[in-house]
Amino acid sequence: MSVKIFCNACQRFIKDASKNDLNILTGQEVCQDCEQKVKSAFDEVEKVARRGIVQIERKRDDLRAELERMVKKVIKDDEQA
Repeated sequence: MSVKIFCNACQRFIKDASKNDLNILTGQEVCQDCEQKVKSAFDEVEKVARRGIVQIERKRDDLRAELERMVKKVIKDDEQA
């Protein structure tokens, strides 16, 4: 006796599971195409996150440099007075 296994995401037929396979089935099986789509989505999220982090770090560095210039100017004005 075999059980037909379908993708939990797209409902496409994956394979016939034998009696030995039944104890490892979780009910969350997905086909290779859906697995690849999920991996691609995670990769895209990571890429966007890295890009955002780089932009934030650049802005932080720019603001830090501007504040340091402002502090140096204030100190110079105080020393001259």
